[in-house]
Amino acid sequence: REALESILRQTYQDWEALIVNDGSTDDTSEVVKEYRRKDSRIRLIEHDRQRGAQAARNTALRAARGKWIAFLDSDDRWLPDSLEVRLKATKKGSQVVHSECYVFEGEGDLELFAVPPLRGHVYRELLRKPGPMFQGLLISRGAFARLGYLDEKIVAYQEWDTAIRLARHCCFEFVAEPTFIYDCRHADTISKDSLREAVGYEQIVNKHRWSILRHLGPKALAHHYQQAAFFYLKAKRVEHANRCSTRAVMCWPFRLGLISGGKKHFVKLMSKRWTHAHRNSS
Repeated sequence: REALESILRQTYQDWEALIVNDGSTDDTSEVVKEYRRKDSRIRLIEHDRQRGAQAARNTALRAARGKWIAFLDSDDRWLPDSLEVRLKATKKGSQVVHSECYVFEGEGDLELFAVPPLRGHVYRELLRKPGPMFQGLLISRGAFARLGYLDEKIVAYQEWDTAIRLARHCCFEFVAEPTFIYDCRHADTISKDSLREAVGYEQIVNKHRWSILRHLGPKALAHHYQQAAFFYLKAKRVEHANRCSTRAVMCWPFRLGLISGGKKHFVKLMSKRWTHAHRNSS
């Protein structure tokens, strides 16, 4: 309800809201139908089974009729001028606008999230590290015409993959003032699911590895694989961590500081693996 209420409170009122019920078993459909009876701009689309967040976004994209596309997860809230300030930023000519946000962790005051302020041609920056969040993105329909639909196989860091793909063709603009509240209390956030975080990160790196190599070089790719290894270690999946760290060493067989601190045994193991691989190739 809070997400829907935040849409209704927008200062910019020329919108349509497509609510995709992704096979939920709660009262989502009834709540949306209740709001639909009050406001015809709200439309409900229901999946016959749970297909995931990216599939839900794609369903909404196929049904959307507007010139600009924005996203809002059910746990989060737009601030009242969210659409207005982002639409104003599009007048600078960018097809993709993203914004700062507040984060709420359940206790205390709202805090700034510190979203990376990406402006202009940002493809290299996004190959280096994640950037915008879906809730802060405003994307032109023309940009989606070039992008196609979202990758439904990616299990985490989905906005990172989307942003990388958009940045190949589009300029970005950044709104420094927060436009939404990111609610971290929900149990499904990737920060509370270490394995999904690790798998998603590795998926992104594997998908874009040739672009990372071409634009940033092997050391950057090695750092990405080390980061994936760290996430797998956090999820207690040592075998997967070893695989990613081996790839890191193969990309850049020199010292990398990302994981080495506090993980000396891990670096030593990877050094042995590199020596073994080098001998076998000699």
